[in-house]
Amino acid sequence: MRKFNTQDRIVLDEMIKAFKQELIKTHVAYKLENKRPIITQQYWEQMIDEVQSKIDSFTTRNALEQSNKYR
Repeated sequence: MRKFNTQDRIVLDEMIKAFKQELIKTHVAYKLENKRPIITQQYWEQMIDEVQSKIDSFTTRNALEQSNKYR
C-alpha cells in the first residue's frame, strides 16, 4: 500500500482543519438556538483524533515531520 507523501498530507491536514472549523461553527449555532446536536462536539473531536492517528500511520516519515511542524 502506498503511503501519504507531503502533498497528500497538506491536503488531508487542510481537510481536517476545515472540518474542525465547521464543526465548531455548527455547535456554536446549536448553542445559540438552544438546540441539542445529535452527535456531541466531544465525540466528533474524539473521532477526528482517531482518524488523524490512522492517517499518521499511513504517512511517510518525512511528510509526518512536516505535518507535525505546522499542525
